[in-house]
Amino acid sequence: MSDARLFHTSGSTGAPRQWLRSREQLEREARLIYQRWAPQVGEIIAFAPASHSYGQILGETAARVLGVPVQFCSLEHQQLPQLDGQGHCVILAIASTWRLLPAVLARLAGRPVVVLHSASLLPPDALATVHVHAGPQVRFIELLGATETGAMAFRELDAASDAEQPWTLLEDVELLTPLGQPAQLEVASSRIAIEHGQRRAAPSHRCDDLVEPLDARRFRWLGRASSLIKVNGVRLDLARLASALGAHLGCPSLACVPVGDALRAEAYHVLFSSTGLTEREVLAGFSALPPGTPRPVAVRRVDQLPLSATGKPQPWAASLTVKEYTDVPC
Repeated sequence: MSDARLFHTSGSTGAPRQWLRSREQLEREARLIYQRWAPQVGEIIAFAPASHSYGQILGETAARVLGVPVQFCSLEHQQLPQLDGQGHCVILAIASTWRLLPAVLARLAGRPVVVLHSASLLPPDALATVHVHAGPQVRFIELLGATETGAMAFRELDAASDAEQPWTLLEDVELLTPLGQPAQLEVASSRIAIEHGQRRAAPSHRCDDLVEPLDARRFRWLGRASSLIKVNGVRLDLARLASALGAHLGCPSLACVPVGDALRAEAYHVLFSSTGLTEREVLAGFSALPPGTPRPVAVRRVDQLPLSATGKPQPWAASLTVKEYTDVPC
């Protein structure tokens, strides 16, 4: 497979693994997405880097296949988009994009815009932006995908959308998760990648996503199986918790990591990297979360908590702890 591209998983749930996807798979996925939502695209503004499968497929590959220009932008590197183009515009958003998105949409007023979001959870305030701006000229599409499978499912967000809105499979994806009870998402697709070192792709893939199937094509997303724990009987989604707490504190380098606990069976630590925050200030941030949110057994500041290409914290790669508190009330 000499034309294959090598991608790495984000590392948000463990050490990254390598996966190969053929040029034909990448091009087929790009056509599938753009023909459905932006067949007249004239410009792509990508906040997802080309090193990530999301930015590569819907940015670089799509631009080549469709013959349209693409701008790669990065808030972290202060590379902002030029907004003087014309015609239909597609924005490839990641979590950090939503801070800038209202201003970008204001500058693009009058142009048809499709905002695609993938590669991470929607940040806590994203739906408020959708509710204000969604309409005939601006559409918001959230894609659920993985490095191993490519895009699997979607939901179109509008003024009535909430966090519990179900997902619908893309037309070339088959749901293998049985109906009846929550279970890990398992799909079959011709776009499944080949794990590095293997000769061929598996016919199906079981993801870390926990879902509740509604019928053969739709499901409700419950969280990442590796991020869901129960603390004293209360179900807690650590990925959503970290997203909300990090947004409140203005600290993207923050992660909630599950640990065993002799008293409560399941518990978690908060890891963060910041020169402007103390451990006690992170603890104080829990007051802004819903009442009854279980507290961590430790808050640990680390020298460095690396982020993936799309801004996901990588706790497995965190440097050594420099301080911790273990007397957090439960």
